[in-house]
Amino acid sequence: MTDSSFLDSSAWLSYFYANNKEIKELIDLNTILLTSVISLFEIKSKLIKDKIDNIKLQKSIDFIKNRSIIINIDQKIAENAVEFFIKNNLHTIDALIYYSALKNNSLLITLDNDFRNLDNVLILKD
Repeated sequence: MTDSSFLDSSAWLSYFYANNKEIKELIDLNTILLTSVISLFEIKSKLIKDKIDNIKLQKSIDFIKNRSIIINIDQKIAENAVEFFIKNNLHTIDALIYYSALKNNSLLITLDNDFRNLDNVLILKD
């Protein structure tokens, strides 16, 4: 059982682009949400690449920071994520986000199939 939901970059982007009703309902509920600081980078870079205007972009980032607890990458996360990186052939960023979710006893919510077959992950359809 998990205490909170840990949103991956893909979940937030789906929310902002209104691609998935499940993620909208989850974010709009009064539940505890966590987000990796790495996801802020991924989300902001995607919004910039998609040429989202600066005001909307900043409102989106501010919304994430106000709606969720931002989890920083510390030494423990960096060292322990290596196990998942190697064992599950994850990308570096995915391994850091996945271990961050586990360390915080959270269910990882994502639309990224790279997390399939991992414990404590809910993969939503786009």
